[in-house]
Formats: sequence, structure tokens, C-alpha cells
Amino acid sequence: MIIYNLKEQETFDFLKEEIVLDKIQQLEEKITKVIEKIKTISDENSSLKSKIAELNDELKEKNEQARSLKKELDGVEKLKANIERLNSERDMVRSQIEALIGELESVEL
Repeated sequence: MIIYNLKEQETFDFLKEEIVLDKIQQLEEKITKVIEKIKTISDENSSLKSKIAELNDELKEKNEQARSLKKELDGVEKLKANIERLNSERDMVRSQIEALIGELESVEL
């Protein structure tokens, strides 16, 4: 009976060691998967950071273009105001000249 118990104990110990080894192997596989996932996420993060930098550069460029266009628009608005003022002055001068011509025509020479 002691021999039987020793054989049972050895078999039990062997099974315990096998179970522990299986668990260690499963843990190792999970750790490997986690490491791979971390690497993938890290690569994606680097790619996204690069894309953000590109988009920020584009945004700065677009903002500069917008400022430049606003300056041009302000210049155009000033030119438009000047043209309107000059047209008004021209109309006023034209009216004055027509009035003078009318007076000259009324005077008999």
C-alpha cells in the first residue's frame, strides 16, 4: 500500500507540474500577444502623431493664406471705396460742367 501511495503521489506531482507548466505556457502566450498588441498600438500612435504634425503644418499654411487673403480683401475694399468716391466726384463735376454749358448757351454772343 505504501508503494501504491508513492506511485499515486508521483503521478499527482507529475500532473501538478504539467498543469503548472501549461499555465506558464498560456501566460507566456498571453504576454507575447500583449507585447505584439503594444507594438502595434505604438506604431499606430507614431503614425497618428506624424499625421497630426502634417495636419498642423497644413493648418498653419492655410491660416497664413487666410491672413494674406484678408489683407488682399481689405485692399480691394479700400480700392472699391476709392472708386465709388471718384465716381461720385466725377458725377458732381459732370453736373457742374453741364450747368456751366447751359449758362454759356443761354448767353447770346
